Amino acid sequence: MEGALNEIGQTSGILVDFTRRYGDRLHQTARSGTPLTSLPGLVEVNDMIQKSRSQVEALLKIREVVLAQQIAYDQQLAEQRPAKHTLSEPPSADSDHQAESAAAADDSKAGFAGSDTKKRRGRAAPPGRCHSCNRAETPEWRRGPDGARTLCNACGLHYAKLTRKQQGVHKSGSSSNLTAKDS
Repeated sequence: MEGALNEIGQTSGILVDFTRRYGDRLHQTARSGTPLTSLPGLVEVNDMIQKSRSQVEALLKIREVVLAQQIAYDQQLAEQRPAKHTLSEPPSADSDHQAESAAAADDSKAGFAGSDTKKRRGRAAPPGRCHSCNRAETPEWRRGPDGARTLCNACGLHYAKLTRKQQGVHKSGSSSNLTAKDS
């Protein structure tokens, strides 16, 4: 797995260098057109494709290790679960304790609310970053095009203003949705 991670790190650096170099060249020549000298060569593009493929292969190797670990963990949990009590044998205090700890382990996998499948309504956890400006901290998270609590305060207010403006244009055919008061 360490070799796969090293492969990803090495090829990622090469791919980033490639994109920066040609991105800068294209940015510099954007106004004057795109001369062939600012484009990468076919051999270099094929090399980048091969490096991307080796990254995918390394990620697949890591995935196999993770899956194997998960299967082993699931088997270990299954072995630790107590067997059902038979009618001829009364449950002992020790087996009751094991059953409680197994039930607690099952509940911990289901979440803090237990294994009940009811959907809970409430405030969603704040996102890690604003979907527009990538800000991590804000006084309030607001609704955006991606759903509730996806935009920071500033971007959410801007988005709300734009959507109100668009709704006004669609309703009345003009950009103003103010009406005169009757005096």
